[in-house]
Amino acid sequence: MSGSSGATGAAGGSSRSAGCGKTPSLKNSPGTAISYNKITSASLSRQYILRYPSNYDSNHPYRLVLAYHWYTGSASQVFDCNTESIKCYTTQSPFFGLWNLAKDSTIFVTADGIDAGWANTNGRDLALTDDILREVEADLCIDTSRVFATGFSYGGSMTATLACERASVFRAVAVFAGGISGMSGACTGTMPIAYYGATGTQDSAYAGGQKAVQHFAQVNGCTAQELPMPPSGGHSCVSFQGCSAGHPVRWCPFDDIHTPSPRDSGKSMTWQPAEVWSFLSQF
Repeated sequence: MSGSSGATGAAGGSSRSAGCGKTPSLKNSPGTAISYNKITSASLSRQYILRYPSNYDSNHPYRLVLAYHWYTGSASQVFDCNTESIKCYTTQSPFFGLWNLAKDSTIFVTADGIDAGWANTNGRDLALTDDILREVEADLCIDTSRVFATGFSYGGSMTATLACERASVFRAVAVFAGGISGMSGACTGTMPIAYYGATGTQDSAYAGGQKAVQHFAQVNGCTAQELPMPPSGGHSCVSFQGCSAGHPVRWCPFDDIHTPSPRDSGKSMTWQPAEVWSFLSQF
């Protein structure tokens, strides 16, 4: 795993990683230029893309967000959805629209899944996550109490798996159209973690998304409540009440299909990035 720093940080308070004060050696990918960092994990050759702010300060501990792509997707598409001359599932800015909203406050990472997915066979994708965190935290100045994960579809299920298996490392997760039904095995984790979930009512993943948010609401000690239905052509967000301190749960269903970028009827832009950034940046 990424070391005890992540576990300590998740409990509260700022924790500086070993990379603070060092000159970065990992490959950064500014603008639309992509440079892959190669890594061997679980005896497999893997790769990931790193992007840190242009005004990066090695003495300032940054928030870190790991983003997981959808099935048939790639890290390059999460980094910039126009890099492969297609619009993918989204036309918003890099990292599911979060890069622009972060305004140089956050370091982002996205990796390639094997066979364009996250089967996590024999725990290989959990191991990759652990190894990436260890490498990035050793090279860059990270606030290990503010490490987050987000993902769409298959990547959303991978993110939910992290919520189950790595709640001591990740401060919060944001899951788009992914849930427990897509995980490798049942979620047996009992450690609370801040959780944001959003799925379209016209999506086959909708039931799984509901199941996941209700599971984490229970783990977080939230008061049970009926999940809302969104208005026709729109969305409806609700925050659970009574959750344990520091472990909010927010659910945003929307009247749309399988997408990380839902738009309300008549709107040209997706509402989701602002919702997600508001949820993550509260920490």
